[in-house]
This record gives sequence, C-alpha cells and structure tokens, in this order.
Amino acid sequence: MEKITIKAVHDKDLEKFLAKLGLLEKIEKKELRCSICGEVITLENFLCVYPENGKIKVCCNKKECYEKVLAKVPL
Repeated sequence: MEKITIKAVHDKDLEKFLAKLGLLEKIEKKELRCSICGEVITLENFLCVYPENGKIKVCCNKKECYEKVLAKVPL
C-alpha cells in the first residue's frame, strides 16, 4: 500500500500559515481570488492552497471549485 502524506493547518494557525506564504496581506486587502471561479478570497471562504506550475494557488470553499482542484492536484 502506498503512503500518502496529508498536510493540514488548524484554524488557530491559519493566519500565521497564510502570512508565511505571503498571502495574508493579499487576503486582507481583498486582492486574492479563487483560482477556479474568481471569487474574492476572505478568511471566511478560504479553503485551500495548492501548487500549480510553480505558483501557489488558492481555492474558495465552494464544493465545485474544490472538486476541480482535487482533479488537478496529483495525490
């Protein structure tokens, strides 16, 4: 059986995590958009970050957006 590592961030550490990636300020200024639907990302609708073509992308909490991200990112 192949081992898969899943990385997660607890809610209480989210802002620190986003700041470390250089994304928190962009979220606070409403400058970051979901890579799938284009909705402005807030701390309330943020769901995940993922790599794509050497860049960090973000996804909102819409089910259909997350499903598209899962189809893109190899596990």
